[in-house]
Amino acid sequence: MKRIPIFFLLFTLSTLWAMEPRPLAPAPFIEGDRWGVLGDSITRSGQYHRYVELFYLTRFPSRKLDVINCGISGDTAPGALRRLQWDCLDAKPTVVSVMLGMNDVSPGLYAPGGDESRRAKTAETYEVAMRQLTKSLLDSGVKVILITPSIFDDTADVSGANYPGCGAALAGFAQRAQAMAGEFQVPCVDFNGPMAAINAEKQKQNPRFTIVGGDRIHPTPPGHFVMACEFLRAQGLAGVVSSITIDAAAKQVGKLKNCSVDDLRVDDGGIVFTCMENALPFPVEASAKAALEWVPFVQEFNQQLLTVSGLPPGDYELSIDGKEIRNFTAAQLAEGVNLAEEANTPQAQQSQAVLAALQKKWDAVANLRNLAVCEHTAWPDAHRPIDPAQMAAKLDARLDRAKQNPAIKEAHRQYLEMKPREGALQQEAEAAMQAARKVARPMPHEFTLRRVQKGANP
Repeated sequence: MKRIPIFFLLFTLSTLWAMEPRPLAPAPFIEGDRWGVLGDSITRSGQYHRYVELFYLTRFPSRKLDVINCGISGDTAPGALRRLQWDCLDAKPTVVSVMLGMNDVSPGLYAPGGDESRRAKTAETYEVAMRQLTKSLLDSGVKVILITPSIFDDTADVSGANYPGCGAALAGFAQRAQAMAGEFQVPCVDFNGPMAAINAEKQKQNPRFTIVGGDRIHPTPPGHFVMACEFLRAQGLAGVVSSITIDAAAKQVGKLKNCSVDDLRVDDGGIVFTCMENALPFPVEASAKAALEWVPFVQEFNQQLLTVSGLPPGDYELSIDGKEIRNFTAAQLAEGVNLAEEANTPQAQQSQAVLAALQKKWDAVANLRNLAVCEHTAWPDAHRPIDPAQMAAKLDARLDRAKQNPAIKEAHRQYLEMKPREGALQQEAEAAMQAARKVARPMPHEFTLRRVQKGANP
């Protein structure tokens, strides 16, 4: 038998690899985009898309982006296909991301003695429905982003009911989503792989660590922050909020990024200048800050740099708009300091105000999603708009089937109370979004660096 030359073998393998359909990277959102976020409870009440929305509003304040929550608790790919028109497409999105699988995999099937044939069937059902979803979205003219499902944590030492093998099965669903993305030539963002990697690494030191909650399913705020980071990373977004460079010795402004500097004044005691930054630092909520130890978010996405060379050795007090921020040495300033890590700057406080304004929108949307959940679960085939009188009968029938479950009974009570306010809630959400955009508008700030005299209080 003749040996095949190694260069020929490598060429053949590389050619075959190049012919394999591979998922694309999602493009950054552009002016006027409407992002429909389609998913289950991890989307409905989760935060990853909120963090992405907050990032865009602080990083690109003049770029209009609308985010449409299309999450339904307990939903599956077939369920999402069933509600696709009224719950997603009727909102006229330009981009729709799809993250499903947690309910499709049916974790309970992985209890001891679970039916293996039914486990295999869930994967087939998921793939068929995801294909139909992707095709229907593409046929509607929207851009599609597939997202692999977040993890089921069957390895953590936590109290939540465990279903060993479910995590691997869900990773298989993730592989199917990636393969479909390559086949349809649409972007795919992988949440499952990076989350599983963080989980495995941290559990080596602490078996009780989990990136998701104690129920092994729903990510914690830091888990959602990791998901948002992976989404932004996949979009290839730059990490510079702004970069100011000053040469104090030459009394000149150096290289600038995403900002402008005017009225530079340099004297023996320090420097003063006015800077207009085009973006704000990202405000990381306290509940999510643990994620900063797991992903390099600050280094990759939150760099608000101030670099001042040519200062005489010593300590310098930084003030912005007359407010003392902190002291830096001349060496630190020459190397560059990241002001995004300072919580007391006017820019950081403005970012917090943007977050507060967005929270009002998210609160209104949460109530709207409660209405959508009730309607989808009690009357999935209803024509829209729904007749409230007929809906009441559907809710009663659902409650009877649930044997008067107190949680469902309370959800129905809230639905009947909130449904008449649906229009007002939509207006509240829109007004809050407009307010957030207004709060996010950049404004100029006066920076002052003054030499700290020996013996002065730090």
